[in-house]
Amino acid sequence: MKQTDKTKLGWAIAIIATLLVLNQIGYLGPKIPLQYQPTAPPSGIPTAYISGILTSSVQAYDTLDPSTTRSSSNVATYWYTYRSAGWVLLGTGTATDLNILKDDMNTVYAVLSIPSNQHFYVDYAKIQSMNSRVQSVDYKDITGSGVQQFVFRLNVADSPYASGTGKYNMPLFTEYLLTADDQGSHTLTAPSAITGIGTAQITKFLAYYSTMSLAKYGLAISKITVTMNSSDTSKVTLKKLNVPGIGNLDGSSFDQNVQTTQVLYTYKVSSTLYGADYIQLPTNTLNKFDFTTQLQFNLADNDVIRVTLTIYYLDYAQTVHALTAYVDCSEA
Repeated sequence: MKQTDKTKLGWAIAIIATLLVLNQIGYLGPKIPLQYQPTAPPSGIPTAYISGILTSSVQAYDTLDPSTTRSSSNVATYWYTYRSAGWVLLGTGTATDLNILKDDMNTVYAVLSIPSNQHFYVDYAKIQSMNSRVQSVDYKDITGSGVQQFVFRLNVADSPYASGTGKYNMPLFTEYLLTADDQGSHTLTAPSAITGIGTAQITKFLAYYSTMSLAKYGLAISKITVTMNSSDTSKVTLKKLNVPGIGNLDGSSFDQNVQTTQVLYTYKVSSTLYGADYIQLPTNTLNKFDFTTQLQFNLADNDVIRVTLTIYYLDYAQTVHALTAYVDCSEA
């Protein structure tokens, strides 16, 4: 190499070194990294998908009596995955080996079913709140049997691997059941007849209430109706009705159906166990569920209006039942 070329190369190296020093002390914008720095994967995206045997882990408890455990005879747990061909049953219950593929993308589905004559509700809201790996809850028929069940989508990423067994261990999935007061012992009570209402416009409160048969029980309310045995809507109007677990509903929240001999007000909560209003009686609480009904009267002489409250509820098998009570409200 000629001396002039060596001189030029030396000057170039010196200039580059000077610029690099100035960059590192902050004079020339953001620093240039001097070593390789690996890029972290985007947040929330797993670095690896489980492939192999995943051993299930389940324990069920009573919602209102957490010291009481429930068994597979009270609730059956089925493990599914969804693949290109559709739903695939992997196994049932706890301590069961489930064959997981990478294509499952760290996702399994727990399908909960209450066996016949086991009077429990799946407390899906508490299950979701107490299991951080539950990503969603649905209520549908995935087997084509015509029966809807609660379906919990679980993320099983980072399940610990036991090298001794060559299997992954599923983090515990905790289930909660609410004992159902659905065997005809729940009662609805109406207040005494109301007399002397008069002919001036006036508001009255009918103090209906229901009672649970035992503490630590619950009831799934699906619909509420109020019926007046007069088709003249000017005589009596539903203003408000208190529903435990929902609140004091305005009369405008009810669908009004004026019929030949009566007026029917209807408030629909849910036609299924998903979305029903679950009223519950923990221990050491008052066994009285307030369904106070506020009505506006504008009666004529000698009018007598019978006001009937009906509470529809679902049993563990989603069959509809009804509780009914009425009050006679008279002008004189």
